[in-house]
Amino acid sequence: MKIRKFNSNGIEKWRSFYRDLFMNIKTIAGGKISPHHIKEGYSSVYKKKYENLIKLDSLENLSEELELSTDFKIRKFKNSYELATEINKCLSKYKFYDIDMAEVWDWIAMTIFDQIFVPGKIKGATPWRYVTDKLDFASSFRHLIRGPCWAVNQYKTNAKIFTCTLPYQQNDFLEQSIKISHIRENKAMGEVLMRLYYDFKKDYSMEGTSKYGVDKNKPGIFPRFRDKTYQFSRVKFLWGMNADEIIEMLPNEFDKYKKNITI
Repeated sequence: MKIRKFNSNGIEKWRSFYRDLFMNIKTIAGGKISPHHIKEGYSSVYKKKYENLIKLDSLENLSEELELSTDFKIRKFKNSYELATEINKCLSKYKFYDIDMAEVWDWIAMTIFDQIFVPGKIKGATPWRYVTDKLDFASSFRHLIRGPCWAVNQYKTNAKIFTCTLPYQQNDFLEQSIKISHIRENKAMGEVLMRLYYDFKKDYSMEGTSKYGVDKNKPGIFPRFRDKTYQFSRVKFLWGMNADEIIEMLPNEFDKYKKNITI
C-alpha cells in the first residue's frame, strides 16, 4: 500500500472524528484526563466510528495516492524511530517539505491509529498528537507522526534520541528541543545529544537527563546544555561547528556525559 493524503473531505472527517472522541474523553474525565478516562472514552461506539472511517476512505475516496510513494510496510513498530524511518523511506522521492502537510501526516495517523492511540497505556489524548496543527509551530512537532518524521529527516540516525520512545509516547528530548532554535535547526546538535545522553547499550536515552526532576541543580543534563549552548551562541557561530567542537566547549560539569561509557 502506498502512502496517501487526505482530500479536503477526508481531513475534515478525520478531524471531526478525533474532536468528538476527545470531547467524549474530556466529558467523562470532568477534569484532568487519566489513562482510565481514555480507555472508557474510546468505547465500542467510537471504535465502530473509526472502523467506518477506514471503510469510507476506500469507498468514498477520502484520500489520494502519493504517486511517488513506495509501499508502506505496516508492522508492529518497535519505536518512533523505526516508524519514522519506514515512512521517510517510502516518501524518499519527495523533498520533505514538499509533503510536509497535515493531509499526509493525518492520513498516516488514521491508518496506524491502533499503534499511536493505545487506551490503557497512553497518558494523554490531546488532539495535537493525532491532528496536525501547522498553524501552531510547537504543537505541529508534537504530532506522533510528523514529529518523529521531521526528526529523522533532520538528524538521520542521530534522531534516535528524539524517537527512541514507543510510537504512542511523546519524547521528552524532542519536546524540549523543538522550543530552542539554536538546537532545533543545527543538525550537529543531534550528534552532540546522542553522544552525551544516549545509552547505546539499552538503545534508549539515559534516564533523568532530558529535564530537571527532584534535583533542580543536577549538573550536566540537557537543561544545563540548553542554557550553556545558548550562552555560547551569543558569541560563537555554532552552525559552523561540528559535534566534536561543540562538546569540547562544554565545561567540567559535563565530563560525566562526555565519557559516555555506553558508546
